[in-house]
Amino acid sequence: MKPKKGLKLKERFISIENPDALNDITLIRFAGTFLGLWHIEGCFLLVDNIFLDTGNPNADSGIFHDFLKNLDHSRNYKILNTHMHEDHCGKNNLVQKELKAKIYSPEEVENFKFVSPLMNLIWGRPKMFDYSIIDRMGYHTDKGRTIEVIETPGHSPGHVSYRIMPDNIIYSGDAIPVPVRKRYVTVGENYTTELESLKKLYGYARAGARFISAHHGIVQDSIRLISERIEGMSEVINSVTSHVESGVTSEAEIGLKVFGKPDVMYSLLGNSLRCREDWTIRSIIEDPV
Repeated sequence: MKPKKGLKLKERFISIENPDALNDITLIRFAGTFLGLWHIEGCFLLVDNIFLDTGNPNADSGIFHDFLKNLDHSRNYKILNTHMHEDHCGKNNLVQKELKAKIYSPEEVENFKFVSPLMNLIWGRPKMFDYSIIDRMGYHTDKGRTIEVIETPGHSPGHVSYRIMPDNIIYSGDAIPVPVRKRYVTVGENYTTELESLKKLYGYARAGARFISAHHGIVQDSIRLISERIEGMSEVINSVTSHVESGVTSEAEIGLKVFGKPDVMYSLLGNSLRCREDWTIRSIIEDPV
């Protein structure tokens, strides 16, 4: 099943699947849209009794709630979040209420006031939940799997990825950017640190790990996907650094030289989308390789 694209404020799509290749790991897919013009799909996992992220709040809570009701409520459920953005912890509150799940996060969040009215339309603003900070480097499921914590900061200061063993599947959250030459970063994102985390994940890919990315889904060629992003982001860093060394000081001018003409939507709505080009350039200038 795929989400239908069209002219609507909120995309309520959600699907719950058990692909044969994932060995009884549940894949939950969802989507968000801005008037059907800006469309983002995502996914998260249920590994035995442990959720890895919970998606956005806007995706159809009715379907997902029915799914939760039909689970075995005698199991001890947990949620391991990769980070505290609204499209990754959006249904934490619902899972916690329905399943009494204990939630673990790699970073703290006081509330979700940072979610703008526009992003509230697209993803939704999560309801607050009780959580603890991740307190170990591995968690065990009730069916004998181990979920290893891999530190992959950059997209957010405390971002982590999770390796499911013995399946050797890594759920990378947002550690693998969608665009090859990443142009826009969000508040608190560190471009250079994100690149170093990509290099770490590349080592796992070379060693045979399979990947599920929150916004790429099941990755068919992890080595190619990650290496393309390492190359693209390295090119951006080198280009920004070169222009700064040549005496260009304007972030707008550097952006024009590195990326070309800005996208109109991000130019007009960057603050509301929490994604801006000048934050990318500033991050690189302040923390070069």
